[in-house]
Amino acid sequence: MIVESRHTIHNIFELSQHQSDIFVIPILTDIHKHSAENTVSLIYLASKTADYIIPVNHPDSDIQFSIKQVEGILSKFSYIYVTDKKEFLHTFKWSLAKSRKVLDLNMAEWFTNNKPYDVSGVSTTAHDYIERKYTSSPRVNTIIPIYKHLEKCRSIKDIVFKQYTTHDKQQAGSYIKYNENMLYILYGIEQTGLFTAKGLEYTQYNPYTSTGRPSNRYGGVNYAALNKEDGTRDRFVSRFDQGKMLEFDFDAYHIRLMAEVVGYQFPDTSVHEYLGKQYFGKDELTEDEYKESKALSFKILYGGIPKEMRDIEFFGKVHDFTRKLWKQFKSEKFITTYLLQRRLHADNLTEMNAPKLFNYYLQALETESNVLILKDVFKVLSGYESKLVLYTYDSFTFDYNPSDGEQFFTDIKNAMKYPVKGQIGDTYNTLESLVFEHAI
Repeated sequence: MIVESRHTIHNIFELSQHQSDIFVIPILTDIHKHSAENTVSLIYLASKTADYIIPVNHPDSDIQFSIKQVEGILSKFSYIYVTDKKEFLHTFKWSLAKSRKVLDLNMAEWFTNNKPYDVSGVSTTAHDYIERKYTSSPRVNTIIPIYKHLEKCRSIKDIVFKQYTTHDKQQAGSYIKYNENMLYILYGIEQTGLFTAKGLEYTQYNPYTSTGRPSNRYGGVNYAALNKEDGTRDRFVSRFDQGKMLEFDFDAYHIRLMAEVVGYQFPDTSVHEYLGKQYFGKDELTEDEYKESKALSFKILYGGIPKEMRDIEFFGKVHDFTRKLWKQFKSEKFITTYLLQRRLHADNLTEMNAPKLFNYYLQALETESNVLILKDVFKVLSGYESKLVLYTYDSFTFDYNPSDGEQFFTDIKNAMKYPVKGQIGDTYNTLESLVFEHAI
């Protein structure tokens, strides 16, 4: 039903008295703009028994509703189901506490089948024709008739609006942690944007990958793998007066994470130096040997522990853990991630072997560790002007406001839990070692 009078809103309020759940799709004005800088044209709402499409900014309707009025409607429901929680948050700008009742159905599907829903092919003849004819228009969705939007939304609802139930409290708890924490954190980074001389560039994280490590692409740019050699990073600068780009990288992150899993305690020295001394049988390493040690450690960790390296206690423990993990995977048909307890089911993982399974486990471990650390980083940021603008696996990039002072370095370093190295510069491409004795 298209909401064409304020009287119809009373029907929705009455619906909320009988049903606690509602399915929502925000329909944005511009199909090309990132949701962080877009505006809303329509809001689609659906229960199991009725559906409505509310005009916010569309010429087909004589009556328009404000976002605040729509929020008043949504507040009446206990749970809000969406296909993209980050997009919903960009639209309504809800706080973490308020957003807890927003449940992402793609996240639920990914938990079940290790992939999100595919609704990319859902369309109407009107959408296909108008999007093609007016491809350069910044307001394409206001040209498409409301009733055609209603048709498309109903098709999407029929695919995704399912009831996910589980008696497994562990998996339910894991879903809640991912839905509440991971998606809100990624939204928080996206909405900040990367500053350039031409304005803000927005990133878009996709958490629904086969390994669970988020990808980050938008507008044809892979922000998770920006080239360090071709000047691509030069355009990213600070939005603050005299500001700097600041990056903190974890030191030997995966090795330290796995040490916790297998119960191995490294000494309070450089991990790469410690392992290198065992590789080369020396008490002191040259600069070249240190670099070789670093490369060799990652080769051993990711490629399967060769027999001759299993005498090194750490790698021996990792080898034993990998064998145990593979045995569990074959017998129980799933493994469970270490920190947030998400299950990786054998039915969803094809052509698996022990080293490949270990790499999936390790990337999930990295991601979940980052989620927990980023929660603390955002708590620190709430007391400062500086902003987190990019997260790429084992490093966090900040737009640093000098007014925050050097205490900011210390607080971020402490929030990141593991040893880190800092770099700072005028652009993202001209970072140099951060020398600050109290921070690093």
